[in-house]
Amino acid sequence: MTDMSQRLREPLTLTLLVLAIAGWLAFLAFWVNSSGQTQQLQQQLASASSERDALTAQLAEREETAGAIDAARAELITIQSDLDAANTALETVNTDLEARNGELETLSQELETRRQEAAGIEEQAAAAQEQTQELAERQAALQSEVQNSNRQLQDVGARLEEARRQEQTVTGHVAQLTEEAATNTASLAETQSDLQSAREELTSARDELTTVTRQSQEAGAQVQDLLGQVTDLETRRETLVADIEGYQQQLTTLQPQVEELTRTLAQRSQELETVESDIARNTIATEASEPAAETAGNAYAVEAEGEANGLAITLNDDNSFELRDRLNRQVSGRYELSDGALVLSDASGRLGSASFPMTCPVTERDDNRLVLGESEGCALSSLTFERVQSDDAAQ
Repeated sequence: MTDMSQRLREPLTLTLLVLAIAGWLAFLAFWVNSSGQTQQLQQQLASASSERDALTAQLAEREETAGAIDAARAELITIQSDLDAANTALETVNTDLEARNGELETLSQELETRRQEAAGIEEQAAAAQEQTQELAERQAALQSEVQNSNRQLQDVGARLEEARRQEQTVTGHVAQLTEEAATNTASLAETQSDLQSAREELTSARDELTTVTRQSQEAGAQVQDLLGQVTDLETRRETLVADIEGYQQQLTTLQPQVEELTRTLAQRSQELETVESDIARNTIATEASEPAAETAGNAYAVEAEGEANGLAITLNDDNSFELRDRLNRQVSGRYELSDGALVLSDASGRLGSASFPMTCPVTERDDNRLVLGESEGCALSSLTFERVQSDDAAQ
């Protein structure tokens, strides 16, 4: 025992003992620290696994939503095509209906004109018939006069023959018979003159009768022709009326289909907008939940109503910028803010019709607002951006 205490008091032994105790103490401290770090790493691994599972579920949901959007868009395109076809058919029917109505009005006017012409020709035919009747009566009177003149001429000839016989037998009556013969000759010449005039009048009356008869026949033919044209026009009018009724029935049939397609298109468009909004919100929430290294900077957003609502821009301290809209379409690049002008360049991504480099007049107000002025090529002209927190900008 004495030897052991003496040996422990020796410097070398005491040094080795102290070193052994220190080594065991260091091992014990390292083991305790390693156990804590292992437990912390296991907790971090479990948290990362949970986040990975959540992100996988969100990705699957986004893929399913994207498939629903594609199906909705395809159905929307089909409905739009049907609506365009229905509108085209409706326009064609309306055009044909207007053309048929115009043709019907033209035919109605032409029919009325033909009826007026037929009425005029019928009046002319009636006048011609009256004139023909008058000429026939005049011809009968002239024929009666001619017959009377012929009878008088025959009577004078007979009397002349009787006078000649009496001249042979009765010489005493020569002077009287000569006087009577002269008188009868003068009367005969006058009668022959009247007969010639009557014959000329009869010839003229016959010519007039022939002309009037021919005119009456021509007028009758024109009346028959006009009646045939009137019949044809009435037939065409009935056909056009039937066509118009058919077009109106087609119009009545197509109108509800067009209205139904319009309502379906509006409903599908609203559903598509709702799905796109949900996707945008899910995308923004997913990106907000993902751990990422953020660069310190100033975030601004448009709060006004309209298409620019939700447009946000972040101006980082390293002269980089990010510009995104409410559908999470994003453009990033470099910016310069000096002399009242904001210059965006070296942009990657696409946002509407914006083109880069872009230079916009800018005024930075005391109430943490950026007011962009009018400038050619600046897609952000006349917009006012309000300062927001980084979390709000991400949302």
